[in-house]
Amino acid sequence: MKHVPLATHGIYHETGDSVPVRRTCRDRLEHWHVPHALERFDTSLGVTTVLSAGTSTGRPPVVLLPGADLNAATSLATVGALRGQHRVLVPDIPGEPGLSSSRRPHRYRHLLPVYGHWLDELLPQLCGEPVILVGHSLGAGIALASTPSDRVAKLVLINPAGIVTMRRTRELIWLRTQWRINPTLERSEQLLSYLMSPRFIPDMSLVSWYSMVADHCFPGRPPHRLPARTVHRWSGTPVVVATGEHDRLVPPQALRPRARSLLGVDVHTLPRVGHLALREAPAAVAELITPAPNNQKEAV
Repeated sequence: MKHVPLATHGIYHETGDSVPVRRTCRDRLEHWHVPHALERFDTSLGVTTVLSAGTSTGRPPVVLLPGADLNAATSLATVGALRGQHRVLVPDIPGEPGLSSSRRPHRYRHLLPVYGHWLDELLPQLCGEPVILVGHSLGAGIALASTPSDRVAKLVLINPAGIVTMRRTRELIWLRTQWRINPTLERSEQLLSYLMSPRFIPDMSLVSWYSMVADHCFPGRPPHRLPARTVHRWSGTPVVVATGEHDRLVPPQALRPRARSLLGVDVHTLPRVGHLALREAPAAVAELITPAPNNQKEAV
């Protein structure tokens, strides 16, 4: 993968705006009942903080890349669902609200290539053995933009950016605009209701998190889809692609043709799930990563 020149900018409105965001992340982790650790790694995008939980079980470790506006502290349900089967490592993506650097790639069209280079730097520091690389939304696009190697035993893409252009309807643009201008709890819940399945009621911790993000940060834009040749490089790696039945940003019918042609795989449709599968269906995500014996589910 060709590396592009690095130009970054901070994501916080004011210098002090990072304080409540980082405090909230630390509070959630400190009150989490599961034994875990935080470690920092140096990268070209600044310090990357990584959550680790679980112990080695003979299976490959899982490196989980959360989607935009999310991080390790907002993905604990999925980490909890995986930690009995794997050691789980969750980097807070630089340039997203969390405990890592606030440096976000400045050039929109270079967003995923720069993040792919960041992941190429990070993976060798995280683990000395092959991993299962799991990406959700933006995290999936970052995984696809990184360089395929024998460091990745399996690639799991959930509600993935990068394969197709994420859909931005007029309703979504309006909801995001209202949310950014006046990030009340009500407007955050309205945005989350659009992103999630109709059956799912977002919990107050997620609603308040989204309000905090809009109040203190400049939310990023959905990334461009990656060139076909970039995605196709991963066709030699075992790949799983899944999206929610009710995902309005990456619907199954839009994702399926390109996943088949570029990666040679069908798309798993997660029933009664929208775009935030890590919050809506952690057990289903864990099942995609490590299917139960004699319970291999067919892609829809």
